[in-house]
Amino acid sequence: MGKSVGRAEVAKAAGVSESTVSRALNDSPLISDEIKKKVRMVSEQLGYFPSRTATLFASNKSFAIGFVVPYYPSIMPFTRPYFPSLLDGLLLGSLEHNYTISIVFENHLGRYRSYYELINSHSYDGLVFAITKDQFPELQPLIDRSLPFVLVNNYQEGAASIYARPDVGMTKAFDHATSLGHSHIGYITGDLQFKNGKDRLAMFEELASRYHCTTTIVEGDFSRSSGFDGYQALSRGPSLVMTASDRQAFGFFQACSEHGKRVPQDLSVIGYDNFQPASTSAPPLTTVNHPITEMGKEAVLMLVSMIEQGKAGQQKWADTDLVIRKSTTRFGGQA
Repeated sequence: MGKSVGRAEVAKAAGVSESTVSRALNDSPLISDEIKKKVRMVSEQLGYFPSRTATLFASNKSFAIGFVVPYYPSIMPFTRPYFPSLLDGLLLGSLEHNYTISIVFENHLGRYRSYYELINSHSYDGLVFAITKDQFPELQPLIDRSLPFVLVNNYQEGAASIYARPDVGMTKAFDHATSLGHSHIGYITGDLQFKNGKDRLAMFEELASRYHCTTTIVEGDFSRSSGFDGYQALSRGPSLVMTASDRQAFGFFQACSEHGKRVPQDLSVIGYDNFQPASTSAPPLTTVNHPITEMGKEAVLMLVSMIEQGKAGQQKWADTDLVIRKSTTRFGGQA
């Protein structure tokens, strides 16, 4: 077996010091691009690859981001399209900056007692919270210590966040609904423990007043089953039903089918999210586009700037839009 190649051999072959080899391979701004290129070429020729453990120790970073998701004993989060769509964005962002993404279950932190310990132990350089309840006191120690984390689909004073405001997409939904002659509109709310559930309901009520619409509102929780259950209260009266999530819309579709109601001939439906199944459902769903994947990528870019440049966290806002498909038609069922 040949002698293993170390940093000293690379330094000698490249004509630089061992510390320069280390800095060049760790992409230090103190080293010129020309020297970095030379050191990397020599390292590759000699078959030298620095220890990841040593690299992490030298940088005092893990190059890992924790993706904090809620823990549901009965339904795992990645059976719901929101979480994989958000994860897609996180992965796209992490690839640009050579970070890894690991799943952390909310309030199931293993040997760690808090999110503060999770970051302070250098297990993760920062955290992205997929979604948190409106009142989530576990965040306060992170805010107090200015530790790097980003909220998605929530916002809180002192915390970095990215949030999609419902106003643009829902205004377009009301424009669309009223242009088709609908004036009695039903709504199935999201989970009102979450800020996005509250904000979508508040926007619905504001727009209904602005457009002089009669409303029937049923409380739900974003789930498919709450869309199904909402049918009983909404099957008579409203000519169009809006939901706080696409999953609720699909549950409502199922209830309509089981009760002999046709969408959109008997009831028009507008969802919220525009996850992939919306374009292939029967009928294809008119829905508010919620740019989850793009928000995930932006969350990583925000977090990396906090980790690597010490930038203060910001609140950023994404816009929603409306995608019109086949689940809406004119009042009275006429195309």
